[in-house]
Amino acid sequence: MEQQRVPIFLRYGGAEKLTTEMTKDELDQVSDSILKRAKEKAFSKGRPIVFGEDGKVYAEWPDGRIEEIKAE
Repeated sequence: MEQQRVPIFLRYGGAEKLTTEMTKDELDQVSDSILKRAKEKAFSKGRPIVFGEDGKVYAEWPDGRIEEIKAE
């Protein structure tokens, strides 16, 4: 059976101020929180987190495995 490739779209909010008004430390804290919630949601469903780094695209799986996604 082929694994489905359905993206998970996150809804976020509740920040007390706009991102344009945040300091670097506040932005770092918010981005860490969003990433943590994204991982929890995706990993609980057995799905990977997909991210880009240095011009490449990777998938991080719930078991900690990280693999490069090749363009077809």
